[in-house]
Amino acid sequence: MLYSADELMFSAGAVVFDDTKDKVLTIVCMDRDSGKELVMFPKGRIEKGEAPTIAACREVEEEAGVVCRIHTPEELMGLEVRYDNSSKKTKIVYWYAAALVKTSCQKLEAHEEFVARWLETSEAGSVLSFENDKKLLKTCVEKLDHTLANVK
Repeated sequence: MLYSADELMFSAGAVVFDDTKDKVLTIVCMDRDSGKELVMFPKGRIEKGEAPTIAACREVEEEAGVVCRIHTPEELMGLEVRYDNSSKKTKIVYWYAAALVKTSCQKLEAHEEFVARWLETSEAGSVLSFENDKKLLKTCVEKLDHTLANVK
């Protein structure tokens, strides 16, 4: 399928682990329609001229108040393609695995309605709201375990 540029929207996000990889960063918000709590990974639009890896880290800081670094910038953990009902565009999301650098004093975007929540990595799959996020978490853990094993 061929899309014109005005039919596409590009975003980037990160699955951020603490130093021990025992905890993973999520954001929590309320679904406007159902009022249910949604637990997901931080992501957002890529700005014009911005690299996806830079956008992913910026979005993590804006939404969760956490500074991170991408583990392996050249390795995507996932590429999500879906139709976005609100914008009426096909949304492409670049996903990366990242490490915690530090927790900021505050979120950069105060208007964001997200709350940062660190979850035990082993339990996050049962808490995440979306199947794609659960699959992404599993992929990140498997790839990072393999990468770290090869470094030793």
